[in-house]
Amino acid sequence: MTYNPNPPPFCPVRAGLSLAAMLLAAAVGRAGEPAPAVKWDESAARHLLSRACFGGTPERAKALAAQPLDKAIDGLLDEAARAGPLDQPEWVRDVWVNTLRRYSDMPREEYLVTFRRTSTRNDDELLDLKARWVRRMATTPAPLRENLTLFWHGHFTSASRTMFGVSQTFYHQNETWRKHAMGNFRAFLQAATLDPGMMIYLDMEESEKTNPNENYARELLELFALGVGNYTEKDIREVARSLTGWTLDAPPGTVKPDRPTSPETARSLRRDGLVPTFVPARHDAGEKTVFDKTGKFGVKEVLDLVVAHPACGPHVAGKLIDHFGADDPDGTLKARMAKAFNDSQYELRPMLKVLFTSPEFYATRTRGNRVKSPIRLLVGACRDFDLRGEVTPSLAQAIVPLGQELFNPPTVKGWPSGNEWITATTLALRYRLGEVVLDGKALTGTQPLGRLRGTLIPRDPAEAEKTINRLLALDAEKADSTGKDGIKVRFEPDTIVPKGLADDPEKLVDHLLARVLVVKPRTATRDAVVEACKAVPAADRAKLAARLILASPEYQVE
Repeated sequence: MTYNPNPPPFCPVRAGLSLAAMLLAAAVGRAGEPAPAVKWDESAARHLLSRACFGGTPERAKALAAQPLDKAIDGLLDEAARAGPLDQPEWVRDVWVNTLRRYSDMPREEYLVTFRRTSTRNDDELLDLKARWVRRMATTPAPLRENLTLFWHGHFTSASRTMFGVSQTFYHQNETWRKHAMGNFRAFLQAATLDPGMMIYLDMEESEKTNPNENYARELLELFALGVGNYTEKDIREVARSLTGWTLDAPPGTVKPDRPTSPETARSLRRDGLVPTFVPARHDAGEKTVFDKTGKFGVKEVLDLVVAHPACGPHVAGKLIDHFGADDPDGTLKARMAKAFNDSQYELRPMLKVLFTSPEFYATRTRGNRVKSPIRLLVGACRDFDLRGEVTPSLAQAIVPLGQELFNPPTVKGWPSGNEWITATTLALRYRLGEVVLDGKALTGTQPLGRLRGTLIPRDPAEAEKTINRLLALDAEKADSTGKDGIKVRFEPDTIVPKGLADDPEKLVDHLLARVLVVKPRTATRDAVVEACKAVPAADRAKLAARLILASPEYQVE
């Protein structure tokens, strides 16, 4: 057989491997299947590691399965509880200075220079923070803690696109979510409420008694704690009144600039600091009625009422169930988790213990039926293939074309999930993840492909592939959009492939499939990868097999 040094890219469509078809077949085949008692074995442990820990090796699954389920879960939770904080970047300062501030006597030209410098620095700091977090997710020995931090990042949302010039708040917020990720929800809720980023994002920093802002109060009840239908519009107004008086200021004793600023200037251009500060004169100290209870409520009292509401436990349980993908059609798991929440005075760890020891979590129909989020896809690839090198901002940004940008969820409702990650654009790009993690190339073709530049994508798969490749090539010169650091992770086959195994394409492929997939590969997938490996020298087989497995529909799901 003639060796082709540039084999054609693996095409899941040509190989008969449709992700949509695979998910549909899984759903049809498992519909109506009763949830059995937990069969705790290596397969179940692989499922647990996939959903809770961004993946895990067969060796770790075997070690977990050798323990009783309760003990294995306690160990996993203990491991997560011991995880330390993210290293503080050098650009995070104890006394934050608002370099975006615009003084009344500042000439326009001077302010434009200040604005540009702040904009550049803010962008660089956010890129650095993304890289730090992806590095932690990809390398931490306690991935469950980072997965939970990611969950809360999509639950208590803040978006960088609407919070210009305050990159430092995202570091503090990320640390707050990590700190409280499996602790007491009542304490977490107060930390989230008075988080500087949250106060900016949902307009709480200027809410005062003459003009209470209802944005945070509404999201607190609707999204963060109770869910739609468990409160009234009056409750929102009264909660907003209870939260008045809080603002952001410099730390006590800080000398503030003695330079005039117009009161009409936007808050972001005159903010003195990022320390949550209560100003009694701005607080509505009158009586409020929330959930039919009346009192002179402030932050503490109103949050006590929120967590004690009978809808709080089920709401939080439902969000965790959705994130980790348990099957709970009749709500019995949600009820058990809510009971653990209330019995423990709002602790999150008991809820997680119930979830990860439940038959609903391990039911056969739950396995291999969820599309991985872009960050789960990227981090999972780094962990599954034991990628070496440096996690740079360019690598962290690689998931943006796939629809997920850290610290910038699309709405206050957070991230989509499951099949919502798949679009005409993102599916084609997901299949090319190997270009990022194996070749160090940024993905091109990030515009919607359905009518990119007025061009329709043909229905015929072969013609569609040609059209897509042509359109993607138009952006080839812009491959590395960040342009500063490149993608520096690398695949070293010797770390996961036993010596000499590449001499046998079938054994090599079977070894890698067993290592990184949590679902049984289709025959078509295995055969396609084996045949491709037979066509190249043994030295190139492991990398080629890794590339094709990353592009397979089976790797897209967990």
